[in-house]
Amino acid sequence: MFYKMMRKARNNQKGFTLVELMVVVVIIGILTAVAVPVYNSVTDNANRKAVMANLRTIDGAIMMYQSNTSGGTPVQADLEGAYLQSWPSGPDGVTYSIGGTPLVGIATKGATTGAWFGAGPYTTATIPAEWKQ
Repeated sequence: MFYKMMRKARNNQKGFTLVELMVVVVIIGILTAVAVPVYNSVTDNANRKAVMANLRTIDGAIMMYQSNTSGGTPVQADLEGAYLQSWPSGPDGVTYSIGGTPLVGIATKGATTGAWFGAGPYTTATIPAEWKQ
């Protein structure tokens, strides 16, 4: 009985050929080549939108402060606590400050900030932000 089962098992060998396995590897490689740039694009877009949302939050806090203080000029400490729960922190080392005329939130490119923030002279951004692609 055992010999009969072994003979049947030897005659009934199943599996994938090398060509079939190589086709699967090539298909996975093509899918990866398409997915990586799409992922990077989505990540860059999310970072831009996070910075713009933080700038809008700071601008809203500035407007609330100015309406409560008859047009006063706030500093970061004035906005924290009363108008902002905490000062926002940006992705990849983007920092925020207050300045300009009219007074607005300013995002500044950090040392670790990638090219998504802006190339060349675009090391700061305000609303409306002009992102260099």
